Amino acid sequence: MMVKRVLIPTLEKTWLLGRPFQTNPLIESYNQSEFKVTWRNGSVQYFGSLEDPEYSEGPNVDYAWIDEARLVRHIETSLSVIKRRLRGSGSPRPSRRGLWITTTPPTIYTRDGRKDPLYEFFEDPLTRNPRSRVYRFSTLDNPFLPKDYKEEMVKSHSGGLAERFIYGRFANAGSGSFPFDASVHIFDPDKSLLSGITYGVDFGWTNPSAIVVVGYDNDDRLFVLDEFYKRQCHTEELIEALKAFEAVYGSGEVFCDASSPETIDRIRLSGLDAKKYDFKREDGIRALGSRFLKAGDGRPRIYVSSKAVNLQAELMEFDEKQKINDHAVDALRYATRLQPEALTTAFRFG
Repeated sequence: MMVKRVLIPTLEKTWLLGRPFQTNPLIESYNQSEFKVTWRNGSVQYFGSLEDPEYSEGPNVDYAWIDEARLVRHIETSLSVIKRRLRGSGSPRPSRRGLWITTTPPTIYTRDGRKDPLYEFFEDPLTRNPRSRVYRFSTLDNPFLPKDYKEEMVKSHSGGLAERFIYGRFANAGSGSFPFDASVHIFDPDKSLLSGITYGVDFGWTNPSAIVVVGYDNDDRLFVLDEFYKRQCHTEELIEALKAFEAVYGSGEVFCDASSPETIDRIRLSGLDAKKYDFKREDGIRALGSRFLKAGDGRPRIYVSSKAVNLQAELMEFDEKQKINDHAVDALRYATRLQPEALTTAFRFG
């Protein structure tokens, strides 16, 4: 019914097709029962619903577009069917086959605790499709929306709701995640332009141990260069990984999780400049969070290498109120310089 009530009447408006389908000179025929449009140039379009996954079935096509995909209850099945149908229609006209999806991003996790299929396909650094692209737009960038509407949106949306419905990012509805945006913050720099290499180490056994390699440029912009991430990791493996990183990126201070002084001593005795991290957790989170915001030059003060997929995944899901899925984030926090001005930056969760 949405096709009949909303989509087709919108297409018939004066600023689009300009007249009803039945009398439009661009259209050869319109089958109202099948919502099938045959155009004068030979193209054929089908409009339909994905309320039932079986509606995804049909002939092979060149192109498909799913709108408001977060509202499709069986999106995983529908995506699978549509991708299988993208084999080409056999039309002699040249065509680029592909699938567009437009939607407000859903929450990262579904109600049953699984990761959302759209998040896994497009954004999760561990599972995303390398051939996909994400184009992100903020409600605040829309020049056609009234100013008071935007102001009301900002007042009424906070935390994950603001991330999703204002800034177009995947987020958890109730969480206060970092404003990490894969389209903005992922960048692999020229190592020769960096100095001041530091290492952050978070210890774990059942939970992963993590090492994050950080470099700074002359403007004190932070670049995450690499990561190590492993469960049931022995101290010898951490030492070996740190020395391998130093061979590539250079020597530097190694700031460690203060929970295991014995492990820090063993790392120090191996010849590495290991020391415990001495700052409060909330101060480190605040200093780290402020770096994701754009500075005066229009660029953020932190970038993350495409190699650091586990860190990317944690940054997208991080919640300061919970000590879960934060091992690489903790390692990054240890390696991040704390400066007095960073602690007063206007950054807070929600």
